[in-house]
This record gives sequence, C-alpha cells and structure tokens, in this order.
Amino acid sequence: MSGTVLLLAAPGDGGAAAVAAALSARVGRGGVLTLTPADLVRARWSHRVDGGGEASTRITLPTGRVLDDATVGAVLHRLPGPPFAVGATNGRDAKDALYRHTERQALVASWLLSLAPRVIGLVSAYGTAHGTVPRTTALVHAERCGLPVARRGGATRGGLVGPPVPGERHVPRLAWPGGPASPVPVDVLPEEPAAPHDRLLVAGDRVLGPRADEHGERALRLADALGTRHFELRFAPRGTGAVVTDVELCPRLDDPRHVEATAALLSAVAGRTPRRPG
Repeated sequence: MSGTVLLLAAPGDGGAAAVAAALSARVGRGGVLTLTPADLVRARWSHRVDGGGEASTRITLPTGRVLDDATVGAVLHRLPGPPFAVGATNGRDAKDALYRHTERQALVASWLLSLAPRVIGLVSAYGTAHGTVPRTTALVHAERCGLPVARRGGATRGGLVGPPVPGERHVPRLAWPGGPASPVPVDVLPEEPAAPHDRLLVAGDRVLGPRADEHGERALRLADALGTRHFELRFAPRGTGAVVTDVELCPRLDDPRHVEATAALLSAVAGRTPRRPG
C-alpha cells in the first residue's frame, strides 16, 4: 500500500472507528490515521495553488506529524464540517468568526478536491460529506436511475392527499381532533422500515445487501449521478416489494460486511496511488 489512509470523521463516529480497526488489521496501525474536524482546525496548513490550478498541501498536526500530497494514500471523507467558533455572537467578532469558518471550509474543500481520485465520499466546495446534495435531490436522482422511490410530500390539509398507500404514512403537523381530513398541514412520509437491516451499500464497484441482485445495476448508475461510489440505500416494504426511503451519503457502517467492503476499497485506492515527489 502507498501512503497513509486518512479517516475524516466526527468524534464518536462508530462507523469510522470500525473501518479504522479493519484497516489496521490489514496494513498496521501506523498506516491509518483518524482526524476530527477539531484536529484539522488546530493543525498548521500550507496550501498553495499554482498557475495551472494544481494544489499542493502540507498539514502539520498538533502531534507534530506531517501530511502532504505524497504521504496520503486514500481518504474516507465523513466530515460534518469544521466547528464554528464559540463565543462570538454579535458585531464585528461574529463577522470575523463567520469569515474564519468560511475560510476553513474552503481550505478543507480545496485540499479534498486536489486529492479527489483518492477520496471515498462526496467531494464538494462545502468541504462536508453531504456537500450540495440534500435528501430530496438524491431521491430524485434515484428515481431517474430506475430505483423504486417512496413518495414524499405534503399538503396544506390532510384531505388533499387522500388516504395513505401501502408503505406510506401521513403525519399531521398539529394535533387536531378532526381526523385525516382536518384543516392542518400534513407530511407524506415513508413507513418506518420493519427490517432495519434492509439496506444496500455501494462501495466502489461492489454492491452489497439483500437487494443487490435486483437493484445493483441501478445503484451503480446512481453512483455516477451523485458523484460518489460510497453510499447506502435504505428500503421500506411496499406490497410484495420495497421502495427506497433514503440515500445516505454517510453510511452507518454498522454491518461487518459493509465495514470490510469499505476497508477493502480504501486499501485498493491507496495501493493504486502513485507516490509523488516530495
């Protein structure tokens, strides 16, 4: 394997911890490093973009360890974003804090974009794992790729949406005694899945889960539409089949098979990464 595998995740991210353990068993503890948003904020950065638009980055961590473009083999990107400064609530201090926060986001985003072929997870100008793809947009992409998607929506009053169809629930926004036709707004949502493990993981070119044979090809088309080959589809029952209720760009990674597939993907990416001159 070439270079260190970085896991960028929030504190307490059990999925990232499980992948780190699986990778350590493969490559040794010294080849795996987990960094939180706070670690990146406390680090010293040197980030330059040359006239041709190519970025080079050198990061000195609080521990003294140095990372640069030549030492990073692969990255699992699960960042929720850099922490916002606490204590500045108004006036000039608040504006300065917001500016620094935005600058940090842009710095992390530029670094990840420069490493893009080595990054597992969505890379965007926001520097976060969800980037610019909200849940509704991801579900629209899923439907366009041929996946069966649960209906979502709402109405200004319950009577306008009709009775729930199988696999669907209607949730009033206010407690009202008038029943389903009452004059209050209602949200149309998928049923809570009866089987919490009815999920499908895309990890590179692999598709894992009980519905992989049925939906694997469509899931890989969705990967191309989303711009990431690491995400999870969640299903809820509908009739004799099931519908997609969520596209999760930060998979839970609480299934040992999903953890091992993710570790294998990172290891493969790191193995393909050429060493660049220091």
